[in-house]
Amino acid sequence: MTKTSKQRYDLYLNTQNTGIIKAAEAVLLESSGHLTNMGFRYTEAYRGHPAAFALDPVQLPLTTNEFNLQCAGGMPGILDDYLPDAWGRKVLAQLAFYRDQRKLDTHSAIDMLSLLSNSRIGAIQWTLPGEDPDYTMGCDIQFINRAEQAAQFIDSTDSFSEHIDEVSLLYLSNAGTGVGGARPKALIHDNNTPYLAKFNRRSLDPYNNARVEQACLQMAEGAGLKVSQGITRSGVNGRDMLLIERFDVLQTKSLLTRQHLITINTLLKNPDTQRDRGGVFRYDDIADIIRYYSIDVEADLSQLLRMMLFNRAINNTDDHERNFSLIHNGEGYCLAPAYDLVPSLVMGAYSVAGYQYSPVPPRPSEVSNHGKIFGLPKTGVKNIADEVISAIEQWHKWAQQCNVSDKDFENVSKVLQI
Repeated sequence: MTKTSKQRYDLYLNTQNTGIIKAAEAVLLESSGHLTNMGFRYTEAYRGHPAAFALDPVQLPLTTNEFNLQCAGGMPGILDDYLPDAWGRKVLAQLAFYRDQRKLDTHSAIDMLSLLSNSRIGAIQWTLPGEDPDYTMGCDIQFINRAEQAAQFIDSTDSFSEHIDEVSLLYLSNAGTGVGGARPKALIHDNNTPYLAKFNRRSLDPYNNARVEQACLQMAEGAGLKVSQGITRSGVNGRDMLLIERFDVLQTKSLLTRQHLITINTLLKNPDTQRDRGGVFRYDDIADIIRYYSIDVEADLSQLLRMMLFNRAINNTDDHERNFSLIHNGEGYCLAPAYDLVPSLVMGAYSVAGYQYSPVPPRPSEVSNHGKIFGLPKTGVKNIADEVISAIEQWHKWAQQCNVSDKDFENVSKVLQI
């Protein structure tokens, strides 16, 4: 028998220019746990606010219209970006099983929304009608050991029911479901400073991820990329942990507000089915979006070029659609700072994102063969490539500053490609 479900939601926004405001209302319709329709409309109060903007400029422009998005195997981006992916769903599944004695339907958006905490990346919060939003920052850093331990057990393929308690799951559910990706992580705060904590895996990482990623972030900044800096903290249950400052949170005096994020994955969705576009993904696709929606096209195209060349240079082959975002800075959309800049030690694998008709982007030393890239002048392209090359050539300096081990330094050095 087909089971249908319907649930209404309020969508709140919390930015420096709008404050906390009910921006929209939505209704989700599901059949046997699969989303079939999403109704959406902006509130009159939000539309009339002088700082209002479209939360999804492609499919949800700021109008008086009511939108009815058909979901044929897909999920609207404003919901997809909010819900957890691989890591967060693992946490929710364990929370539902051990706390609520039920199995989570990870296909059901309604089911997942019922378990999500208020600790999220970005400025949007989904609530049930009548509920007040609560923009929490995750767990206090004093509980990080407990959250890290719970994360390790969830990440492990071994049975861990004897080793994890409900309190640990609650800490992790509050801190660990608001971030994307597949590796164990959590949102935490230390004296009102918000961080994304990335945990080293006990056995699956090919190198000390915390220290290598911290070194790559510093190297990326040396290459002219906009990034959030990371701090490695040692001795968390005997392991290292990377704390990355959150770029979606703004602090003005004692007031914390957010910046709205929307992934490139969302902006490329099929409007008829809400499915991820799939197929070939290229840096050219991001460039097209920047040209259409950015308020500073040339600066963002230059940043995109740095991202592309840097990812190729460090052999980062995980450059998929969710690892690029636009951020709304109060004036309009622009390319968000770079994140998830980590090398693969596997040589010869294709990047997720290609360039033009090549499955791999050019190396920085190859840009002279391409002339203009993304329409940027040749001299500008060459200058950017030279800055990336200069930063990569100093890998030893960045590795030393971040206490990367000799073994990890050598292994990463073998895959650098300038």
